[in-house]
Parts: sequence; C-alpha cells; structure tokens
Amino acid sequence: MQRGAVLITGATGGIGRAVARAVHGTGQDVSLLDREDSRLQDLAADLAAIGSGRVTVSAGDAADQADVTAWVQQARADHGQVVGLVNVAGLWRSTAFDELDMSEVDDVITANLRTAIVCCRVVADVMLAQGFGSIVNFASTAGEYGSISPAAHYAAAKGGVIALTKSLARELTPRGVRVNAISPGPIDTAGLAAGSSATADQVASRTLLGRLGTPEEIADCVLFLLGTGSSFVTGHVLRANGGSLL
Repeated sequence: MQRGAVLITGATGGIGRAVARAVHGTGQDVSLLDREDSRLQDLAADLAAIGSGRVTVSAGDAADQADVTAWVQQARADHGQVVGLVNVAGLWRSTAFDELDMSEVDDVITANLRTAIVCCRVVADVMLAQGFGSIVNFASTAGEYGSISPAAHYAAAKGGVIALTKSLARELTPRGVRVNAISPGPIDTAGLAAGSSATADQVASRTLLGRLGTPEEIADCVLFLLGTGSSFVTGHVLRANGGSLL
C-alpha cells in the first residue's frame, strides 16, 4: 500500500479489531471509527504496541454523513492521503419475517447498507481527487444465497452491499479507485458465541473444513484486497466461507 491512512469502520467489533490489528501490523497508519470512544481508546492503546504507523480514532455513527465527513476530514489532516477504506460496520439480527417490525428493518438496513453507502460516498470524493484508493465492503453469504437463519432483512441489506460494490467498481475504477467486497461465512465472533454451543457446532458443520473461520483469517483477506497483490481485482466478492458456499 501507498503511504497514508486506511480508514476502518466498526473497528471495535471482533472482525473490525482484527482488521485494525492486521493493517496496523504492516506499518500502515489507521484511522478508526466506532460509536464508543472508550472502546476506541482501548483499541488504540493495543495497536500502539504492535505497529509503527500512527493510530487516530473518532467516535461517531458510520451511517451519519456529518459524522463521517468530520472523521474523514480529520483523517486527512492527521495522515495526509486516504489509501483505503474498510467498511466493517454492521448489525446481525435474526427474526422471522412474519414477526418482523419496521423499526428492526430500519436498524438492520441502516447498520449494514447505509453505513457502506455513506462512507463510500464521502471517501470517494477524496480518493477520486487523489486518483487512487481501495475500498473493501463487507457482504455476507446471506446476501449471496439468502439467510439460513430467519433474517430476510439482513440478507437484503447484505445483497445491497454486493450490488453497491459492483456498481461502484464500474463507476470508480476507471478513475483509479478499486472497490471490492468480502463475503464471510460463519466466523467465530462474540455474536455467534452468544448462541448455544450446539448452534456454533451446527454452523461449523456447514463448512467443508468443519470449523468456524477466525476474524484474523478475514483480516488477511482484507489485506489482500487493500494491497498491490490485488491490483488487477475490482468489483469482486471474495468468498471466505470455508466452503459453505461454492
């Protein structure tokens, strides 16, 4: 990657933290956005021990254009160029469709799709002016073939992320900005751990590897899509699902 900052939303969650650690571990500057300042400060202290790049944080809502604009402006002031954006922010809710209320629909679509749209919109201006950059969105296997658990609203939001990624690749890549997505399968995170062990075992059995993926494995995929090794890759949805979807 070129010198400058990689911006990461949803940075204090299980996958977001792993992404921040992986990117910062390469010596890259990172600028982190999440809702809770105390968790961001804890993460910044953790990162300071493992990488040589600078770490800056901003407490805010990735779905709020004003918050995102302020974050990006501060990142530019602190780091100069914005070389990457990783949209990890999201929300999983499982509710049967015939029990679903519209407030939950709004929450899930806002957290998973609107956040990606808002952050891409703000950062695209910066990257297009630079003439380069790499954006990595977070989709899901649910967005590719539907949710196995009852979560049609979540699947619809993640399907929207895939469509957004491919459409932005068509618009932005001829002007120097690559746009890709990662579609994780079952990953060993706090959200999954909140279920019963039987549920985790059942989910793991859907993969050809017979286990859950780790946040660190997803972070390695992010590094690939951000870096020069994927310089001829855009508009791609990288499946990291252990073979649960072929």
